[in-house]
Amino acid sequence: MTTVFSPETLNALWTCFVMALAASSIAISITQGELFAPLRQYAQRFGHMTGHLFQCFFCISHWVVFAGMVFYHPTLTHSGFVLVDWILAGFFTLTLSTLVSGLLFKVLLTGMAKKVRDKEVKEIFAGK
Repeated sequence: MTTVFSPETLNALWTCFVMALAASSIAISITQGELFAPLRQYAQRFGHMTGHLFQCFFCISHWVVFAGMVFYHPTLTHSGFVLVDWILAGFFTLTLSTLVSGLLFKVLLTGMAKKVRDKEVKEIFAGK
């Protein structure tokens, strides 16, 4: 009988989860943060596509996840083909990263919408 969640698999899942959170955070920081605005402007000098890469958190998260895979190489499946297992774990991690980025972006948009509504309400009551 094989165990689905061996300690090795649980460790790989944890590694994928941590890499996904880190990739999401790094990608959003680079593509949306003011701290990295000079880097985004510098990337534009190398062409439209390079500039776009540094403005798209989905795009840059691919590179961050794949860089993490090179260092940590978690294996979630054991098919006998290491490259296939590595690619599968990479795209699993990328999917988690995209999910986290989407949730963070939704929270950000909700917060911005609340600020706009609060400002509009203050302006309405200030006018009366």
